Amino acid sequence: MEITLAVLSLLGTAVFAASGALVAAEQRFDLIGATFLSVAAGLGGGTLVDLLIGAQVRWLTAPEPLWAALASGILVFEVARFGRPPHQTLAWADAIGLALFTATGAQRLTMINFDPAVTVFLTTIGAAGGGIVRDVLANRPPLVFSGEIYVTASLLGALVYYVAKLAGAEVGVALAGALIVTFAVRAAGIVFQIRLPPGGIGET
Repeated sequence: MEITLAVLSLLGTAVFAASGALVAAEQRFDLIGATFLSVAAGLGGGTLVDLLIGAQVRWLTAPEPLWAALASGILVFEVARFGRPPHQTLAWADAIGLALFTATGAQRLTMINFDPAVTVFLTTIGAAGGGIVRDVLANRPPLVFSGEIYVTASLLGALVYYVAKLAGAEVGVALAGALIVTFAVRAAGIVFQIRLPPGGIGET
């Protein structure tokens, strides 16, 4: 199971790094800027969580995620420079990364025995944080604040993992549940263009 978790985490890093490269290509960054954005997207969420819980930032001592982000970012950016990616490639890459990071983040944080609300909230920060960092650095409105079904998908996936573990489910079952629910909810938001209603103060 440890190998499975490590592979899923690396896949999440690579996919989010690829999303950073796609944004960089859209914004016409150079290779250095694209590489920086890709690494920030791939590692940003996990780094934020490590800092919040007072843990060693994992990629400083185990650099495999850094190499995965570098390789994925450079490859995708170079491919995107010479051809137009299919429609909504960025949205689907982001959805896959969100699901992977929600599942692996929930598994890790559940083992630390935080308060349930803290566990779910930190899982969501780790899953969505890379996308937020990417969009802020690229001067784009973050999806979190656009009304997209994004953080909601991660919250539901984290809740599914936590409840499954409370019910005595195996780690693999809880992981699969978190992955499927997060991706399915985010996919529904993309396909059916579901948005949360905006807030704000009404005019008088």
